[in-house]
Amino acid sequence: MNNTELLEKYKDYTITNIEDLILKMKLEDDLSMMQSTMLLVLKFKLKISEADNYVLNSKAWSDRKESVEKLRDNIFDKLKN
Repeated sequence: MNNTELLEKYKDYTITNIEDLILKMKLEDDLSMMQSTMLLVLKFKLKISEADNYVLNSKAWSDRKESVEKLRDNIFDKLKN
């Protein structure tokens, strides 16, 4: 599905049930963290950092949170040096 189709599919979700939406994006639609973040930005007009925070701290992605944070820390450390 393209972004327009996905946004139509998710039209009934609100910011109050964003956890359910993120779970649906991951399990039913097989979207990545990045794709989910992008769609939250488009749907709710969030800043990228806000949408990223919702995805990274969601129950759906809790199994990846630690590894993603470590990867990001490593990237930022490399950029500093």
